This record gives sequence, C-alpha cells and structure tokens, in this order.
Amino acid sequence: MENLSQEQITEKAIIYSALMLHDDEIKVTSEKIQNVLKSANIQFESYMVDMYVRFFENNEIGNLISSGGSVGTVSTETNTADKKEEEEEPEPEPEPESESESDDDMFGGGLFD
Repeated sequence: MENLSQEQITEKAIIYSALMLHDDEIKVTSEKIQNVLKSANIQFESYMVDMYVRFFENNEIGNLISSGGSVGTVSTETNTADKKEEEEEPEPEPEPESESESDDDMFGGGLFD
C-alpha cells in the first residue's frame, strides 16, 4: 500500500467499509462508512463517501460481487424503468438542414469573422 496515493487508499477503504457493512447485513449509508473510516484513522473527503454510497444504492453489492463487478448486468430494475420511459416519449423530429449553409457554418467556422 506504500505505492498508493492517499486518494487510492481512501477509495479502497470506502469499498472495504461497504463490503464489511454488507457482510454484516447493515445498510450501507454515508454515516456508517464515515464511522468505519474514522475508526480506522483513514483520511477522507465526505464527497467521496457520498459518491460511493450513491453508487451502492443503485447497484446491489451482492450482485456486484456475484457478477465479478460488472455493472452493466446489475441494474436491471433501472434499465427496465429507463426503457419504459423511452417507449413513452416519442423522439423529436430532426430539423431539416437548409441547402444554403456554407462550409464555415457546417464546421463551426466564423469564429474570427
């Protein structure tokens, strides 16, 4: 661990804390992870803990473990909800492009005109 940056150490500690809580069947919350980190004298920024907690709220830790960490197959509930929303909302029609556009307009030109 001597070759790791402080940020990498913090990230590993947050993940290990979440795994410990999950193993003890305790809900993973920001407050509980922070308590574990404080007990272990790990320096951390609260935004990092919050970021990981949001990730774990959207991705069941047990599923992450059993899938080898592959996030794509884990969140089937959110994928299903997203697909339903896509089906309900029709895609907007693309606006027709006018024939009189110059090459400068097509390539974002005119910056120094």
